[in-house]
Amino acid sequence: MEKDKQWEQRGREEMPEVVKRYASAGYDERQLIRRWQSQDSAAGAIHTEHDPQYFTPHMGRMRVLGLALSDPKRLLILALLAEQDREMYGQEIAERLDVTPQTISHHLHILINGGLIRERRENAYRYYSLDAESIRQIRETVFADDHLGLPTKTESRSRVIEVFFQNGRLVSIPAQRTKRRIILEELARSFEWGRIYTESEVNVILKQFHEDVSSLRRHLVDEQIMMRERGRYWLVRPNADEGTTQP
Repeated sequence: MEKDKQWEQRGREEMPEVVKRYASAGYDERQLIRRWQSQDSAAGAIHTEHDPQYFTPHMGRMRVLGLALSDPKRLLILALLAEQDREMYGQEIAERLDVTPQTISHHLHILINGGLIRERRENAYRYYSLDAESIRQIRETVFADDHLGLPTKTESRSRVIEVFFQNGRLVSIPAQRTKRRIILEELARSFEWGRIYTESEVNVILKQFHEDVSSLRRHLVDEQIMMRERGRYWLVRPNADEGTTQP
């Protein structure tokens, strides 16, 4: 018997951490762990140069709202509260949907975080109803326009320029390529299409914006915004003035 316990203890020690967590978790947490497989977590961590420039608080709010609406049981809770059009006790909701109180508590907590329902406590009881004011705010922000309140490409570009240019000077050269490309395109507007520049002329123009002219020159060539041959530089294509702002 003692030997069996030793083998059981050794088996638990050798378990991967996620398995240990699953084995010791309650029912609701097991459901959550099962729902989020390692591939899902890994996919969520992938970022590319084509990602939006900023993960804004507004986007974070949309993510929480999306989670709240992603489960059929939570949609049934919302439908029930809308149908009854009154406060409902948590146990009553659980009985109507034929689930355990622990499960309904888990779903209600997510719906509250999503701004879709509100909770009112009275002594040892908790009552729930649709949060009409919060839902109205969601409608007026997330669904106020045809792009879910998210910044368009032009708006994102303007934000990058606003952050990296101060008083007409480049504060720093962005490390992220997509942001750096926007900054380089903005700098290129200081050059005339069809004109060939010497390296010293390029340096004079770039030094108006930042001291590290050699890095800026290299980036302009690497991004094929300018061409270089035998110490001569010229723009690869005309500047597009639409949607840009002079720093």
